[in-house]
Amino acid sequence: MTLSLQAQEDYFVGHTRFFQKVNASYFGFNNLNRVGVLYNTVQLNSNQNIDNKYFFGALSFDEKSFSLGIDFNSFHIDRPGIIHNTGTFSYVYKVQLNDALFFLPAISLGSGSIQYNTGSFIFEDQLDQATGFINIETNDPSGIDIRDTNYFDIGASFIIHNEDFMVGLSIKNLNRPNISLNPEAEELKNIKYTLSGAYEFNINQLERGFFPKHSYLLSYGSFTKVDEALYIYFSQEIQLGEFSLGLSQQASNFEKLNLNNIGMSVGLSLENFDFGILYNFPIRNVSKVYSPSIFEIYLTFDFSKYKRNSRGLYKRFQTDNYF
Repeated sequence: MTLSLQAQEDYFVGHTRFFQKVNASYFGFNNLNRVGVLYNTVQLNSNQNIDNKYFFGALSFDEKSFSLGIDFNSFHIDRPGIIHNTGTFSYVYKVQLNDALFFLPAISLGSGSIQYNTGSFIFEDQLDQATGFINIETNDPSGIDIRDTNYFDIGASFIIHNEDFMVGLSIKNLNRPNISLNPEAEELKNIKYTLSGAYEFNINQLERGFFPKHSYLLSYGSFTKVDEALYIYFSQEIQLGEFSLGLSQQASNFEKLNLNNIGMSVGLSLENFDFGILYNFPIRNVSKVYSPSIFEIYLTFDFSKYKRNSRGLYKRFQTDNYF
């Protein structure tokens, strides 16, 4: 028996609320200081879920022109019993290109562990075809050799942005860590390349009465390349004062382009708090693509010292805190 696993710990809906999961340079965006939590559940089928828990924190050192970021991610697959934990530390440096344009290069160092509940695995020699019972022990060498895995990870990224747009490139798994279950085998994580960009529009420049004074549309897209597969994500999020509504679309191109799912989000911003709920509606065509449904909830808090002076201004792309 051969058992292979490439854990998809980055499968989430709210890219525009957790940019740093896509690109670690966002930890230094506008010198903001913030923390946040995210929980989502991925329904693989009617009997199997993946529970995912995520935490991040960002701290800016304005006078030194750098920021630090940490994040922790833990997800659990109930059958088979697999727990994958990752933690990453990121260093982001700020370079001011002109009066309004900023360059944020970053390097990330992380570690991960994958734990397996081998008692939930069933190997061929455990099945008694005569009686239908499952034997407790196995002599399959794959079952004997399965072990927990620990690895070290390196990533690099950059972002260029002003008050209207953002573009960035992220490269993860630069050192290609070995995550094999078998100590005698080798299963290397593939290098992940992600190109992302966004533009924010003021949709109420004339301050018409049917829109709140601060109303914006944020359009975002990302393209992620892993080995031979290409993953595509688009989103459109409208901010109407303290409320936000969003749509997202995820597609993949592996031998053939397929639309995987369509998502919806609802958000509420109250002073320094940001809260939201998101859901992906899967598009399932067994002959073409398999796509899970995802429910997600998040809460972030921004404790930057000037944040409370911007009450009512919910524009996402700002540079005011750099100065």
